[in-house]
Order: sequence, then C-alpha cells, then structure tokens
Amino acid sequence: MNSLSKTAVIACALTLLFGCDNRPDKTLSPPADAKWVDVTFRVPEGITLQPAELLYRSAQCKSVRYNSSNEPHDIPGYNDVKRPFDVSDSSNVRHLRVTVDGGGPCQWQLNSLLVSFRIADDVPLVKGKKVIDTSYIFDFGDYGLSDGYGTGRAKVSSGEIIELKTDFFPMVVHHIDNQVDLSLFGGNTGYEQWRRRYKTLDVENINIEPKIHLSKVVVLTPPAIRPGNITATYPNGFSEDITHIYPDYDKLLSMK
Repeated sequence: MNSLSKTAVIACALTLLFGCDNRPDKTLSPPADAKWVDVTFRVPEGITLQPAELLYRSAQCKSVRYNSSNEPHDIPGYNDVKRPFDVSDSSNVRHLRVTVDGGGPCQWQLNSLLVSFRIADDVPLVKGKKVIDTSYIFDFGDYGLSDGYGTGRAKVSSGEIIELKTDFFPMVVHHIDNQVDLSLFGGNTGYEQWRRRYKTLDVENINIEPKIHLSKVVVLTPPAIRPGNITATYPNGFSEDITHIYPDYDKLLSMK
C-alpha cells in the first residue's frame, strides 16, 4: 500500500469516528449482546423526577486536556445524554432502561448515571425559595461525574440489584444574603451510611423508592451576630445550635 492509500484509509477511519467537523460521533448503537441496567423510581406525592443524565466515555475517540503547564494530554472522550423516564402501569412508578455498552463508531461505554428529583413547584413550601435537586449517582467506570451533586464519595455495591429507600425531610436554609434554599435532607453524605453514590460492579436492576416526609420541615438559620453557630429548628419546634451545615438526622428520623 503506497503512502497515498495509507493516508486515505486513515482519513476514512477518522471521518467515521469524528465526522467532518472533527468532533466524535456520539451515536449510540448497542450491540445485540449489550449489557443493560433497568432503573425503577417510585415518585412520591409532591415530588418531580428529572430526566436521567447519562455519561458515556470512549477509549477510541479521545479528548484533549491541558495541564497546569499548558501541556496537552489525551483522556477518554465523553458523551452526555439526557433520558426521560417512562411511565409504567402504576401512575407513580417510572422506568428507564439504560445500555451499558453504547456501541457506535466510538464504542461508547456507560460511565455514570445520575438520577435527580426535587420538591414539585406546586407544593406551597416552594414559594420564594431556590429549590435544589437531590441526586443519586451510579458509577460504572473510573472517570465519573464530579462530586458537586451532594451525594458523597462512591461506595462499592456488589450484586445484581440495588434497593434504595432513604427517608428525606424538607430542609429550608436561610442565608445571610436573604436567599432561601429548599432541598431534601437524607443524612450527612460525608458519612458512608448516608452516601448516595455507588460504584456498581454487576448491577442489573436499580430500584429507588424515596420516603418523603413533606410535613416534617427542618429550618436552618444563620447567627444573628457573626461569627456564630447555625440554628436548626426541627419539626417539633425544638431548636439547637449546630457547628456544621447539617441538622441531626437521627433526631429527624425519630420525628417522622
């Protein structure tokens, strides 16, 4: 094969992988023997389930990143996909089937799956507040999503099924700039037993059934004179100073 033919072959291969605009082909085309994961989410009253976010990576179609010395280095390419859940026979059950082997010209492999939900806009508690999503992350590879979703570090989960039934309480946080946040608190994810991120090995089914106690609200307020501690006021009216940004989860569980 002469040099011109070799150049043509390389050019054709690059076109298949990256297309004419030098961006990777993000087409997903699972092979017949692809591995799949089934996700079921039971949506409680007053909760909105967001579309799932899938992150696929490719060892064939790499991306370039630069270090602090502005030196380039290759990393696996990435492919972000959003997928809405399907409605099942039961009105409050949602289902999603996700391929782990994405296939396509770049041979995409599922890296991370993000499942998020929040208090619905029509719940009176939402009025005048910034509503923050609550998330679960499931990692299928080493290059996952960032840690900026409040899930805590990943813990290894083995077996074919993951069953999650966490108790959540509305948490209203008043900031010193008068902004008010509303989120769902399910324990300090800095501790392993309350983390919501999983490194999955052989999982085939993920079942999520959050238990939302909408009427059991905990309120965090900043100190009147700074510096000082945050005050947590629990659903039964009891207040205490806390030295961190998390209320006492065990106290909340005793009031559910």
